Amino acid sequence: MLLISKLSVIDALQLINQQIQNENFKEIIKKIIHDVKTGNSLSKSFSKYPEIFSDIYIANLKVAEETGYMAEVISDFTVYQEKFVNLKKKIVQAVRYPIFVIVISIGVIFFMLFFLIPTFESLFVSVKAKIPALTKFLLDISKFMIDNYFILIVTLILSAFGIRSLLKSYAFRRNYIDILILKIPLVSSLYKMNLLARFSLSMSILLKSKVTLVDSLKISKNVTSNSQFQLEISKLLKKLIKGESFTDNIKNSKFFDFTFTKLLAAGEASAELTNVFQLISEYYSEEFDHKLDNLTSFIEPVLILFVGGIIAVVLVAMYLPMFEIINYLGV
Repeated sequence: MLLISKLSVIDALQLINQQIQNENFKEIIKKIIHDVKTGNSLSKSFSKYPEIFSDIYIANLKVAEETGYMAEVISDFTVYQEKFVNLKKKIVQAVRYPIFVIVISIGVIFFMLFFLIPTFESLFVSVKAKIPALTKFLLDISKFMIDNYFILIVTLILSAFGIRSLLKSYAFRRNYIDILILKIPLVSSLYKMNLLARFSLSMSILLKSKVTLVDSLKISKNVTSNSQFQLEISKLLKKLIKGESFTDNIKNSKFFDFTFTKLLAAGEASAELTNVFQLISEYYSEEFDHKLDNLTSFIEPVLILFVGGIIAVVLVAMYLPMFEIINYLGV
């Protein structure tokens, strides 16, 4: 809107900077303003901060500078950002409740093991009640955890740091996580839908901004950190540069399904790739939303039943010896 209202780039950035609350981001915009004033291009100034401004954003800025259609290009990219953020929000909302239930469940189970079960154990010992196998098993677990709580806490902390380090390791993620996530039932199909929706949206925006197909692919392959997908696009790029058909080469890909291939073939044949990529993005976004809602609706009651089952087993195990105690007391 600032650019449409004919403000200069520097004036627009200064006005934006006045409205920013985050001090770190404010400082970055100040540095960008300084770079632009000293003769650097807008895209070059923004590209110094890749952790904030993505490759797609920088590519759009370059196109805007070359064509002079700054307002139109930035407007299109704003649409992309909104859709991208909405996808992320849906994922966060979907996993929030299951994570909450799991955390509460772990808390309840730990409370039982550390406080409730030991209380029952004292009662069983005092009346010399006969203890069933299930009850004895839980009592042994409780005793082990209480006797070794310090070691368990240290082990959990070290394990958390170890897992975090592994997940941050590019080699581990490339060789294990990126491959594993593509093989997990349900998760794999959702992951691919989200990936294709984002990839197609990026391609649509870039092609609409007159970025070449090859350059659009180079940029769009980075919409995800999945190394397997990036490798797949890199292979396709090499074949495309050799003059081979893009559509023909994605038919055997594990990422691009029949629907994607057919729609893309139609777009390539009619020279309407921009519109087709937008259509593909909308299709997979809707499919992703629908399947994510279904999966969430399925997981929520299953989690509640699972947690309720665990708590029920613990309570039954604790109350089974009560019959022996009642007989012992002659009630």
